[in-house]
Amino acid sequence: MLGAINTAPMSTASMSMAPRAVPHSFMLRAKFSRWAAVHWSAGILLVSSRWRRSLAPIHLSRSRTGLVASRAHSSKPVGLHFFSDSNFKPLRDQFVNSVVDKDIKLNETIVEDLNVIKQRTAGGVPVYQFKTKLLMDALEDAESEEVMLISDVDIQFLGEVMPFVQQGIAGRDMCFQREFTKLGVNIGFVAIRRTPAAIDFWHHVWKELPSGRARPIVNNLLYTNKVPNLRWGCFPPEIWASSQAFDGLTIPKEIALHHANWIIRDYSGDGGADASNPTAKLQQLSELRRAVQEESDIKQEEIAQRIREDPDLAIYHQRTFGRERYGPEWIALHPEHPARPGGNRKKRN
Repeated sequence: MLGAINTAPMSTASMSMAPRAVPHSFMLRAKFSRWAAVHWSAGILLVSSRWRRSLAPIHLSRSRTGLVASRAHSSKPVGLHFFSDSNFKPLRDQFVNSVVDKDIKLNETIVEDLNVIKQRTAGGVPVYQFKTKLLMDALEDAESEEVMLISDVDIQFLGEVMPFVQQGIAGRDMCFQREFTKLGVNIGFVAIRRTPAAIDFWHHVWKELPSGRARPIVNNLLYTNKVPNLRWGCFPPEIWASSQAFDGLTIPKEIALHHANWIIRDYSGDGGADASNPTAKLQQLSELRRAVQEESDIKQEEIAQRIREDPDLAIYHQRTFGRERYGPEWIALHPEHPARPGGNRKKRN
C-alpha cells in the first residue's frame, strides 16, 4: 500500500557489520565553488561563502595491519550529500572517517555559519531550509531514476549500508530512517530516487518550511498522503536512530548505522541546550562504537536503557507521534491509532 511503512525484515546474512574507521590519509577529489553574500528568497539564511567538494568513493579491504583504503572502481557510485559548518567539524570528521561502503561517493557542502538557533535541538528553520535546498538542488542535478542519499553528520557507519539502501529503495521513490521503531520517519538519513513524485514531495516541504519544522512537515505530508503517487517506506532498525530506543527492544545486533539524533541533555551544565555544541553527540557516538567493537551486549543495552528512560523522550513521543500530536489527520494510519486524529496545538502549562 502506498504510503505505508514496510516493516518486512531485510536479509543481513551477507553484510559485514564490524565497526571500521577510514584512515585520514585517503585522497580527496575536490571541486570547490564559492560565492559571496548568498541570500535565499526565504529571507532567513545568509551565508558569506560556501564550498562544495566531491570526495571519491573509498574501498576498504583488510590486511594484517588493519583496514586500508583504496579507490573504488565502481561505474556508478551512489552520491551521499551532506553539509556542515565550523561548529560541526568534529561531527563531520567522524562521519567521513566512518564510511565503509565502496560504492558511495561523498558530496560535501561546507558553510561558514549555518546560523543555528541554539535553543532548537536540530538548529531550527535555517538548518532545515539549507538541508532541503541542498537536497532539491541535488535532485535537479541527478539523472532520471538516479538514486542518491542525503545525511546528517551526527551519524556514524558501523557496517555497510548499501545493501539496506538497495533493498529499501527498490520500487520506491524514497526510503527513510525511522524516528521510532513503530511509527514516524527521520530525515537524518534518506535514500531518494529522482522521480517526479520525489521532486513534487520536496517542493511541498520547501513551501511549508517557513511555517514549521522539517520533520513534522515531512511526516504530515507522508501520513496524509499529500502526494498520493509517492512510493515510500522505511529502513529496518539496523539503520538505527537513538530515538528508536524508546520503543525498540534494544540496539540491533547487526547495527549498520547509528544516528545520534536523541541525546540526554544536561540543562544544568554549560551548553546543555545548545544545538551548536556537538559534545554530547560525540560522546554517544564514541560510546556506542566502543560497545559494538567490544561486542558487549550489556554495554549496548545500558546505552539504550539510558535513552529509553529519558523523560523528555517520552514527552517528545507523545507530542509528535502519540495522543498529544497536533496537526492534520494522518489518514494513512489505522482509524483507532492514537496519533491519527491530530488536532489543534494543546495549551501547555
